[in-house]
Amino acid sequence: MQRRLGRCGICIWIFSLILLRLSGLSGHDFVPSRDLRPAPRQRVRLNAAERKEYKINQEIRANEVRVVGISGGEYGQIEDTNEIMSFNAALEKAENMGLDVILINEDQDPPLVKIASIGKYLYQESKKKKEQGKNKQPKMKEVKISYTIGDHDLFTRIRAIEQWVENPRQQVKVQVVLKGRSRMFENQARQLLERIRREVAAFAKVPGVEKNIDPINKDGRGDLFILLGSGPDRSLLKKIIEEAGGKKALQQDADKDEVEEPAPEKEVRSSAKEADEVKRIEEEIKEMRKELIDCGVNPGKVNEEPEIQDLYKDLQKAKAAAKVRS
Repeated sequence: MQRRLGRCGICIWIFSLILLRLSGLSGHDFVPSRDLRPAPRQRVRLNAAERKEYKINQEIRANEVRVVGISGGEYGQIEDTNEIMSFNAALEKAENMGLDVILINEDQDPPLVKIASIGKYLYQESKKKKEQGKNKQPKMKEVKISYTIGDHDLFTRIRAIEQWVENPRQQVKVQVVLKGRSRMFENQARQLLERIRREVAAFAKVPGVEKNIDPINKDGRGDLFILLGSGPDRSLLKKIIEEAGGKKALQQDADKDEVEEPAPEKEVRSSAKEADEVKRIEEEIKEMRKELIDCGVNPGKVNEEPEIQDLYKDLQKAKAAAKVRS
């Protein structure tokens, strides 16, 4: 018990000394501990990866250098120069301007250096590299299909091609794979590629077709393929429009009939029946074409249907009979 009391007394005595010591100090006499002071700000140094292994300032080991660029102007552009001087003179010049001496090519004699801020120089170099990457030719896209591909899968690939060729530098290779006995169906593969050309004509084309070059090629394995680039195939679109109904030809015929001089009253009465027959057949052709397109027939192949061909034959006969009567 006495030991405990003695220990408590010692603790009270020490605590009172501390209080007396603190009370005797004024506010401006208080000096904080070294651990409480803010740590000094360290200079940020670029590591080897950030500097891309560029040597700067004292890292350069050369007595003489060729200065090929000096940073100047408001925005720190590097102006081209060609001046040979000692390394110490170049370093002193850089220090006076608040810049760095950057080693560009160590293999030259004397080595090539630039006087610029290392941070700004690395930023400009990275910016140039990004711009070069944008202008780089993209890798060619490939679409491999079979000649028995279904319509749904085919249109899925056509939509993908439409997205790819939004880049004007992108090229797409569409290849029909023929293996073993399927090489017997080369004609079907060629027809499939021609169909794809028509489907994508609004946004993609085969380069060089205007020069009467065959758009379909064959590789060493016997597979057929076409190369598509960005841009509409105007010649093919024009051909599809003409095949889709010959509206221009019908309009020209109608204009010719309107321009012709009016026939005498007797002749008009005698040819009224033939004119009505021509109009009836023309209306029937329009209705038949619309029905075939609604049934899923490709607009570019409507005129190849036997119903349309028979109607055109009847139209030609009716027009010939009307001309003979007139």
